[in-house]
Amino acid sequence: MEKLKYSATVKNGFQYTLKRNIKKVVQNFKMPARDIGKKQYYSYLSIPIRNHHIFYESFSGLGVLDNPRAIFLQILKDPALKYYVHVWSVADMEMAKDNMKEFENLPNVKFVQRESEDYYRYLASSKYLISNSTFGYFFTKRPEQVYINTWHGVPTKYMGYEHTAERVENARGPARNFLAADYLLSANEFMTDIMYRRAYKLDGLFNGKVLEVGYPRNDLLINADKEKVYQKLQDAGLATDKKIILYAPTWKGQLYNQLDYNVDEFKETVKKFTENIDTSEYVIYLRVHYFLYKLLANDPALKDILAPFTIDTNELLSVVDILISDYSSIVFDFLITKRPIIFYVPDLKEYENGRGLYIPTETLPGLVSSSLDEVASSLDAICKNREEYVEFYAPMWEEMANWCIYNEDGMAAKRFVNIVFKDYTYLPSKSHDIIDGFGNKKKKILICVNSRQKDSSFWDSFKAGLERYNYNTTDVTVLVTSFKDDTTKEYFNTLPDAVRVLVWYALPFVAKEAKRFFDREALRALGNAKFDEVRVEGDVTEYWAAFANNLNL
Repeated sequence: MEKLKYSATVKNGFQYTLKRNIKKVVQNFKMPARDIGKKQYYSYLSIPIRNHHIFYESFSGLGVLDNPRAIFLQILKDPALKYYVHVWSVADMEMAKDNMKEFENLPNVKFVQRESEDYYRYLASSKYLISNSTFGYFFTKRPEQVYINTWHGVPTKYMGYEHTAERVENARGPARNFLAADYLLSANEFMTDIMYRRAYKLDGLFNGKVLEVGYPRNDLLINADKEKVYQKLQDAGLATDKKIILYAPTWKGQLYNQLDYNVDEFKETVKKFTENIDTSEYVIYLRVHYFLYKLLANDPALKDILAPFTIDTNELLSVVDILISDYSSIVFDFLITKRPIIFYVPDLKEYENGRGLYIPTETLPGLVSSSLDEVASSLDAICKNREEYVEFYAPMWEEMANWCIYNEDGMAAKRFVNIVFKDYTYLPSKSHDIIDGFGNKKKKILICVNSRQKDSSFWDSFKAGLERYNYNTTDVTVLVTSFKDDTTKEYFNTLPDAVRVLVWYALPFVAKEAKRFFDREALRALGNAKFDEVRVEGDVTEYWAAFANNLNL
């Protein structure tokens, strides 16, 4: 690595030290509970690793669901792995109680309240970490830990740095988690190339392994015990004596924590669908994004048709007769069944002209319409002529299946477990692959910059400097301190598309700034990424300067 290059001014050291000392005293007397937990987590980073513990989190603690669930079930039934202890993160114990009940009598399965003391202890000390989303900004993967990120679907709409409205904000959490991961799970080559390499700009920087072995959650669909699924529906108060139409719209919102739904409009959509089916033969149930689920679970008009997250989505799909969706990755999973899909896309123009879609709508294997009246009026005809509908769209189904579900044979979880937990590298088919990092020959430069620069001319100069790089030979990452104002957010969204922007968030407490601390901070911000050159530009604090210097040691 080249010597650290400065185009920066270090701010007054006395003032900086004074502020830190004051904060150190204050934090002992006044600290929000959520921050106390993060401080506990930091202290737990020094305790011994529990080599036979696996820590799982799915959808920020929604329950035992999705890819982590499928992997968990595969390990549970493998006699050679019976010595593992399984720890699940659960955000709402009451809401997930039926989901947890399935495993409550297993002595090697534990459930911990998300963001509790136990949660932070197990997150810091479990040998294996498995998530289908992201761990918070405070998360630091220890070198002895093995972090597996499975994600939760094949992308249909623009993601990460390709998100047109919120490039940096949309990418920051997943990009940081992916760079920290030892393994990324991929359903297929499309997901590997479009999502991981391109949308999240991991090409050239990711140093782990990509397991392109199919999606474990689809094993739950392919191998489902339908009688058990029907029983789960009955236990949740949902009738199973009729054919099921599942309405499963995708996430609507710019960011993960900003909903963009008109609930009254949503209710009208469901009402319209219901009016256009034979209710003596069919029933409509809802599966919505888990953030929206929290809003609708107590809504009198919808709660009785809402499929609870105590039932895994892919297990649920095994008993669904017709799916109505839009841009949700659930579509790729449901293709396996070869049953009818209807694409209701009321915001199609917005997506085509704004955020963007990876899959042209004209290639989708089903009716595509932005008109509620058209979809509703067609629904009854589709119900009565399912075979004809499927036959009509068969060529499009075949074309899509050839690139998105060619890996799915019900054995993805077994392949995954054999590779990660048994050190098997044999794969039973040429359609499966292990990709060892995304290396390239470009020079890799990291530029550290403080977002709170007050000199507007600095920002003009900074952007102009980035535009002078030859991105055919140079890979540029900007690591910026967190920002809150919209003007600064917009500025970083307008940097050259080739630039990868990572966001660093200060810890909510003061810690001793020793080399060990800065080593952890580097892992927290940059994961396993390596750089040929580190630069610091603009005004920086002594802390930020010390952090950058440590990257060059």
